[in-house]
Amino acid sequence: MHYDAQAPTCTKPGWDAFDTCPRCYYTTFRAIPALKHDLEHHEAKAPTCTEKGWDAYDTCSRCDYTTRKEIPALNHDFVHHDAQAPTCTKPGWDAFDTCSRCDYTTYVERPAQHDLEQHAAKAPTCTEIGWDAFDTCSRCDYTTYQEIPALNHNLEQHAAKAPTCTEKGWNAYDTCSRCDYTTYAELPALNHDLEQHAAKAATCTEKGWNAYDTCSRCDYTTYVEQPALNHDLEQHAAKAPTCTKPGWDAYETCSRCDYTTTYQELPALNHDYQAVTVEPTCETDGYTVFTCSRCKDSYTADPTDKLGHQFGAWSPNGTGSQSADCLRQGCAHTGSTDCRKFTFRTAEGETLTFCPVCGQAENAAQLEMIEAATAWPLSGSLSAEDVTARTNGEYLSVAFETAGSLTQPTGRVRLALPAGLLEGKTLVRIAPDGTQTEMPFETKRGKIILTLDFVNSELPVMLFRLVPQTAAL
Repeated sequence: MHYDAQAPTCTKPGWDAFDTCPRCYYTTFRAIPALKHDLEHHEAKAPTCTEKGWDAYDTCSRCDYTTRKEIPALNHDFVHHDAQAPTCTKPGWDAFDTCSRCDYTTYVERPAQHDLEQHAAKAPTCTEIGWDAFDTCSRCDYTTYQEIPALNHNLEQHAAKAPTCTEKGWNAYDTCSRCDYTTYAELPALNHDLEQHAAKAATCTEKGWNAYDTCSRCDYTTYVEQPALNHDLEQHAAKAPTCTKPGWDAYETCSRCDYTTTYQELPALNHDYQAVTVEPTCETDGYTVFTCSRCKDSYTADPTDKLGHQFGAWSPNGTGSQSADCLRQGCAHTGSTDCRKFTFRTAEGETLTFCPVCGQAENAAQLEMIEAATAWPLSGSLSAEDVTARTNGEYLSVAFETAGSLTQPTGRVRLALPAGLLEGKTLVRIAPDGTQTEMPFETKRGKIILTLDFVNSELPVMLFRLVPQTAAL
């Protein structure tokens, strides 16, 4: 008969799990002695007036054993103090108690206080002193009077302005921003100092004028302009440029003078290429066609490699090969490749031979694809997006394939599978020689996550057994 283990405590012995024979005295029982207390020492703390204390004591880190004994609080040792009345300048207090052992006190101070009379403020001016609002005491010479000196003028300087022919001026002067103080003195206008100018006739491009007067000191003038005659123009038609040839703008000449608008050549426009991209497919390259929107000249550039087929799940063909359809939209290609089979020894001494890509198995049911399987590398190289996990409820295989061919991981890999896969089961790894090892895993957000170590593995595939938890391995 089998008996479960019982761990020892500080004061009671225990034992390992053991078996006995109901027919004889055979037993594997092995006693484990009591652990004794694992003592931790705690220093003593003296009691105060308001807080309890204790002597030095020990406790056990594993159980509730303790030698602690409390010492009650001492309570206050009161000393009484008489009251003292406050004055105008010194505070007083009510009668109060203190403790001779600690800083406890019922002391309440009564503040010193004047019998105040309030006096209104007076603002200073530029020439007279002022003061802030202040208080005096009717019982003593206390006062908060503070004199504010006269402000003096807050001068703003004003630049001089010279008189003109028509406007008066002034010398530089000061004003006060707070009162009407000023040093302003006015200067009278000068009147115009006239100069005479001869007349000039107008031409096609230049204006003319009659005889006129101006002032030597200001912009006064009797000038009257005669507008230019303008050109008597003859028109010359424009020619538009093309993608490869220049043109020119329309231009003019004058019948009365040698005026002409400058001939302005317009450069060739160059091609206005518009790009149309032809996307690559599984079997054909992509490229971009550039066509000019004006003259339709075109060329091809920017080639891109064909995508290659994106195969879905591989299925056995029954002839040692497997096939899968391409998942890309618009592609009807079906790929075919030979199965690569692996043989593992089971716990019963039998062998299991299977293809991890299509799931075909000998001596076992077909291993079906787990669509929700994901993987990512912790170290080494790995095509994690090509993880292939298959199960038939009894066995689970994990490999990595691209286009039907297995790839070899070189490091440690994290694998995530649906949590329902291991409900009520234990995950056991099967080595090729039949050695079986239980695999630890963790559960997060509806997924079971485990770590696969390919660092020293020569095989690109791992096989696991899904063992019911009530069954013996």
